[in-house]
Amino acid sequence: MSTKMNVREIVISAIVAALYVAITFVFSAVSFGPLQFRVAEILNCLVVYDRRYIWGVSLGVLIANLQSSLGIIDITWGTLTTLITLSVVIIAIRKLTDNRVKLALTVIITTILMGFLVALELTYILKVPFFYTWATVSLGEFGVMFIGAFVMYALGKSIDLSLNKRS
Repeated sequence: MSTKMNVREIVISAIVAALYVAITFVFSAVSFGPLQFRVAEILNCLVVYDRRYIWGVSLGVLIANLQSSLGIIDITWGTLTTLITLSVVIIAIRKLTDNRVKLALTVIITTILMGFLVALELTYILKVPFFYTWATVSLGEFGVMFIGAFVMYALGKSIDLSLNKRS
């Protein structure tokens, strides 16, 4: 498999990024801060179907975080948080074959790691209690990812979510 992205993959990544941004903006009241329920995180589940979705989701986070009141730290740290977390997910699921198991592991990893990394940032910037923030961010992440896993599984059963070229 080539490591270069073709035009189709770039377009799909741009669409995923745009979806992430649009969903985050629609739900902006609950997408930022210590008590967050970022609905666009559902798109993290896409890496189960193709690891290359990491680029579209991460770009979406970067653009969405331009709206954040936390500024450049949230733009850079939020994007890095997504890249780190989804990289861990990709490594953890790479040898698994059952998408249900992959999605379950994705929910667990994103809940714990994303919650931890976002809590670090919010504790540093907002001086909020770390463990409380880790718990609240993780709870929101779990809710979104749990629902997202079912949505993506159902979508994956009816359409091919891989980025492989179709004939």
